[in-house]
Amino acid sequence: MKTVCTPSLSLKRLTFLLILSIAFFNTACNKEANNSPAEEAITAEETLALVEAALMEGAEGITHEVEDAVEVAELVLEKTLNNTYCGLSKDSTVTRSLNRPRISGEYSTSWNWVLNCNEQEVPINLNFGRTASGTYESLRLTSDDEANSEWVLDNLVFGPEYVLNGTYKREGTQVSKVREQNSFSSTVELTVADLSVGKIKRRINSGSAILLISGQASNGESFSFSGTVEFLGDGAARVTINGEVYDIDLY
Repeated sequence: MKTVCTPSLSLKRLTFLLILSIAFFNTACNKEANNSPAEEAITAEETLALVEAALMEGAEGITHEVEDAVEVAELVLEKTLNNTYCGLSKDSTVTRSLNRPRISGEYSTSWNWVLNCNEQEVPINLNFGRTASGTYESLRLTSDDEANSEWVLDNLVFGPEYVLNGTYKREGTQVSKVREQNSFSSTVELTVADLSVGKIKRRINSGSAILLISGQASNGESFSFSGTVEFLGDGAARVTINGEVYDIDLY
């Protein structure tokens, strides 16, 4: 008679427990992997550095643009007293070396402008466009970029302040100097409203801007942020990005 051997009950139970343990271990490992923090496309510190450069005087940002626009307006107004520049279109290019405690760089900057006047040839406003291309190095970033902007400068003749409205866009590639020293490409766009600039000191006294930041990190991850800028006067601005508030120095 042929004898058939069957596993004992304890052996079956041991096998079942072994399979259950392996399944639990695999599930735990997969859960841990899924819950591991994803690598940031760009840090908050790097994002703020991009915005600072778009605003600061030392990186050919909006603050320097304002100074250029006011300088052109005052030169044109002075010359218009003797020989009208109404309706004329002009342009010029300068090369600048920037050396500040927090930032340094080299930029080639081009201006174009048109003075608009009324029928009596009294200046009304100045259309001012600007392109700046070059490199800068700050405490947090090195950058190779280009900025383009279009402005309308009002209150040329009357009032204690000039008023500027316009758009600013800065695009380029950056290498971070903080944490993992990531590299990325970025675009910073600002739509500026009612930027008031004193006619004596040429400093920004007030105004606001809508802020958009986008780009792609070297790891392939895209990023996109929105925010606002409030110009507080005395060389200060308050930047809000995704609900976080930062105070920065424009000069």
